Amino acid sequence: MRKFLHSRDGRSKGAALIIVLAFVVLLTGLALAYFSRATTDRQLAHSSYNDTYADLLARSALDNIISDFRQEIIDPSASTATTVNVNGTNVTIYTPILASKMVPVHSPAPAPGTTPAILNLIRRSVRSDSIPFPSRASAVNSTIDVSANGRSVSLARWNRHYLVPKSNTTDNGSDPITAGFNPPYYWAPDWVFVTNTGPAVISAPSASVIGRYAYAVYDEGGLLDANLVGLPSPSPGAVTIAAPSPSRTAYISRKGTVAFADLTALPLTPSSTPNPQTISKIVGWRNYATTTVLTTSVFPNLSPSPSPFVTYFLDNSRDFLIVNPILSSNNRTDQAFATRSELIQLVVSSLGVPNLLQYLGTFSRELNAPTWGSATNPIAQRFQLDNISLLGSSPTPAPTGQTAIDIQTYFGLQWSTTTSRWQYVGTQGTALLSAIPTPAPNGSPPPDFFQILNYAYPGHTIGQILSLGACIIDQYDADQVTTGIEYAPGPAIAWGMEDLPAPIPMGTPAPSPVPTPISGYVVLQQPFQNVGELGYAFNPVTGTTLDFRTSPSVDAALLDFFTYNTTDNRATYNPSYTPSLYRLRAGPVNINTRNSAIIAALLTGALQSWPPPGTGVPSSAATLAAASMAAATNTVPAMNRQDIASLAAAVTNAPFTNNEETREAVARVLSDTTQTRTWGLLIDVIAQSGRFKPNASSLQNDFIVEGEQHYWVHVAIDRFTGQVIDKQSEVVNE
Repeated sequence: MRKFLHSRDGRSKGAALIIVLAFVVLLTGLALAYFSRATTDRQLAHSSYNDTYADLLARSALDNIISDFRQEIIDPSASTATTVNVNGTNVTIYTPILASKMVPVHSPAPAPGTTPAILNLIRRSVRSDSIPFPSRASAVNSTIDVSANGRSVSLARWNRHYLVPKSNTTDNGSDPITAGFNPPYYWAPDWVFVTNTGPAVISAPSASVIGRYAYAVYDEGGLLDANLVGLPSPSPGAVTIAAPSPSRTAYISRKGTVAFADLTALPLTPSSTPNPQTISKIVGWRNYATTTVLTTSVFPNLSPSPSPFVTYFLDNSRDFLIVNPILSSNNRTDQAFATRSELIQLVVSSLGVPNLLQYLGTFSRELNAPTWGSATNPIAQRFQLDNISLLGSSPTPAPTGQTAIDIQTYFGLQWSTTTSRWQYVGTQGTALLSAIPTPAPNGSPPPDFFQILNYAYPGHTIGQILSLGACIIDQYDADQVTTGIEYAPGPAIAWGMEDLPAPIPMGTPAPSPVPTPISGYVVLQQPFQNVGELGYAFNPVTGTTLDFRTSPSVDAALLDFFTYNTTDNRATYNPSYTPSLYRLRAGPVNINTRNSAIIAALLTGALQSWPPPGTGVPSSAATLAAASMAAATNTVPAMNRQDIASLAAAVTNAPFTNNEETREAVARVLSDTTQTRTWGLLIDVIAQSGRFKPNASSLQNDFIVEGEQHYWVHVAIDRFTGQVIDKQSEVVNE
């Protein structure tokens, strides 16, 4: 029996032991895998938490930065606040006390005592900030002061947007200039520490610190919008545009839109400029359907058609905030640079011209409204000059139906079938008026053409204002009949001016002499392509043409109250504030830009004298003129488009000084391509979540970075209301 109990084979015992050990190993492996996965998940969760926290810090930092700019506007030491009612909406207007308050306060120059070499830079987070709303930065530099776990932000990372000139102009890297800065990293932002009670300047490590951020702000409003600018190659010639009547012959030299800026005038290096074919490739990629690029073409070898390009960008019903939805023959549309990163990818990776990026933005916004001329009764909207097409050409049949209604709405005119002339009766009257009515206090009904003339050019008789308007109409229409407008007490007639030596008066009888043209008088006899062309009109007050060339010029106020381009897009964008004022559009450059090359690109190729095609302004002359204007606005910023005349007066080089007409080329170029009232900003912010290590002693080097987020935020702020009119956030992936 004992033998039976102990007769089991030893090999069976060994197998059982192996099986048990195998189960132990398997269970151990499972346990290790579980703990490893748990540890990994914990690390991922912790990393995700830190990155999320850094993102919250970045968003909070952006709110603080934008708030500082808005506070700068509404600060009583910078602006006078007045509340007015416009179409039932109360609007607070912050009118700058001084011209210097028209632009954001700039941080001190990156190198003490020198002219800023970084023209696009407005401000940055910097220690001991002396501006009115300081950045709250501490004495820790984001580039040179390395964190406890080896983190810092290189100058190349701070210039990932390429808005700072490159140090090496022969490669595609983003390393910025350092020459002239002492030390070389001097312009790199300092860190703003965030405590559990908010941003604070600290002088020693603190357990209350939960993160930090640093930032730089650039003047994107002073750049050329890459979604609009650039000419196809070869440059477009004359293009006929049929509507509105009469048809017009469009020339890019007449300008009227930033799309006609000549980017080949931009200096890539001291000795090189962009190749026209390079610019054409951008246009072909961007306006693929509009410019009827052949479907067999392969990027970058595209050949955009010039004529449809001109027609598209002179369409005054477009706001250029969205892509043209038309389809090409292969069902492709136009495309836009939705982010700066996309622009960088095309310009750097595909075209290899990174130096071009210091002049280009992707986000431009303007409220197409005049700067407030009166703090108590402002004109809320500019007058669209192509409304003049409603009046037709003479001789003309009496307008009827909706046309007659629109003419009275926009001009306060009705047609006299008795005398075959216009009569000024106002927007809602039937009898001749003896004075130009004051615009309605709340903007309803909107002021007519002559009310705006009288508002912008006050202190003159009804006859003088009606005559000025008639002269503008005669510049626009296609006939040689001198426009006549009757007013009270009759028989009183205000006459325009054509260029025939023996004038043909409108209607019968003609009880007063019709003005003969002054010597050398030029009449366009076609629709305006820019507001500056109003300068050709005779001014009955002075006996000469309108003055858009001297400083100061009261005539130049008209530049701010009229526009070539306007569209009512309130329903599309549904703004949350001042809906009666909202006419948002893309394109115009802030005339107060310090980057003079931008203005030079706008001026290059401009028509010097009528008629076209004529001789365009060479880039060398445009560069000198732009430098003079940038120096002028750097000293005394432009308040509104009226100041364009003062900028024209600041230019001292030929051909702008040849005569009155060539000097006013500045106004013809800049009147519809620039603005002053919108601050267009690109905020480059890096936020890091983290803490100081235990027993930290170094403010500069004992911070532990746990998470990071990098944003470029494009924002547009209206200088006169302090409101953010548009904003776009862009995550920078590195």
